Amino acid sequence: MQAARRRERERKQAQAQARRRNNHSSIESALRALGSKDTNFSRVLFEDFLYALYAEVQAARGKGTLDALGSYLAEGAIAAYSPYPAAEVRDVVIGAMRFEAVVAQSKPVRRIELVVGFEVNYTEVSAEGEEQSFWVSEKWRLVRDPDVKSRPPEKTRLFGCPNCGAPQDKSIGSKCPYCGAVASTGELDWTVFSIDIEAREPRGPMLTGTTEEVGTDLPTIVAPDTKSKWSALTEKDPDLRWSSWKARVEAIFQAFHEGWSSQNLALVRPYLSDHLFQSQHYWIDTYRKQKLRNITEDARIISIDLARVLSDAHYDAVTVRIFASCRDYTVDGDGKVVAGSETKERAYSEYWTLIRGAERRGTPRVDPVCPNCGAPNAKINMSGACSHCKAHITAGEFDWVLSRIEQDEVYRG
Repeated sequence: MQAARRRERERKQAQAQARRRNNHSSIESALRALGSKDTNFSRVLFEDFLYALYAEVQAARGKGTLDALGSYLAEGAIAAYSPYPAAEVRDVVIGAMRFEAVVAQSKPVRRIELVVGFEVNYTEVSAEGEEQSFWVSEKWRLVRDPDVKSRPPEKTRLFGCPNCGAPQDKSIGSKCPYCGAVASTGELDWTVFSIDIEAREPRGPMLTGTTEEVGTDLPTIVAPDTKSKWSALTEKDPDLRWSSWKARVEAIFQAFHEGWSSQNLALVRPYLSDHLFQSQHYWIDTYRKQKLRNITEDARIISIDLARVLSDAHYDAVTVRIFASCRDYTVDGDGKVVAGSETKERAYSEYWTLIRGAERRGTPRVDPVCPNCGAPNAKINMSGACSHCKAHITAGEFDWVLSRIEQDEVYRG
């Protein structure tokens, strides 16, 4: 008996060591290691898929319809939420999402395994109508066959049958009622095979507390291939210059702080991706509900460090670390300062990621107009489309837009 237990222990240790040897620094490198035929994988689109899937899962949890997402959630993942019943889950805001491990597994089957960490705020409504906000930390483990073709941009946020695209609102489990396909783990699309809820605390947004800056004095995390990737990007687009790209960042920065301080996000809407806009809209609404307004006065950029450049079939993405300063304070409905300081400047830094369609070329614009037709930014509606020419512009279809803002203590490169 002891010999059998020892052999089993040794087997598990060997498996763990093999998994460590197969760890990769990115999904792209893991796909290459397995000789994947998925040449259209896009980090930008995949991150958008994960944001959308998380929101979809929480909405389904509130409706009691998690089984209808059986093509994307294994039974163990669905069971992770069983201790947390709710009649509704809303105001889902993902504060941080990070890839914690990427494994290229060749035996017993070829597949990509991915561990994603989420830090999220959401509000649950009980069957009695009582509301409670939570901060949660979750770890999702996903798998996929390396040769499954990645989704095109227009299907990133759709969660129908991964085989035929039919809606799954009538399906139970992983079998599609239309084409009969059974979505086994990772064979048709990414599947979440387990969810660990590592922390869950009943707390609402902290709007009047004092939060000390963390990590501003740390060195910038720069990807090893950043310079070569930037050179390749500018070679592809000779009109792209560091000076003009920085000018675009500075224009977005100023519009962002003006819109934030005035609680008028229409000023910054043309420059924010749809996901980031929804996040900022949530925070503005939260301040308004408490009759508060956070003001970042005299905001200015001190310096910008280039941190990472990614390019794929659909998008170019550039991450920079912005060092900035402002007077940051919060006032109540009477204009009384309830947090921060009207006179003391706050120095801080953040990692910003901007994206643009891979086929786009040209000097980044700084004038506040639609990049497609030239209509003023006031014509850009809250869905990110120009009401004059009808073009959607906030997914980087025409120019660089801000896709992610990450704090120093969260960003891992």
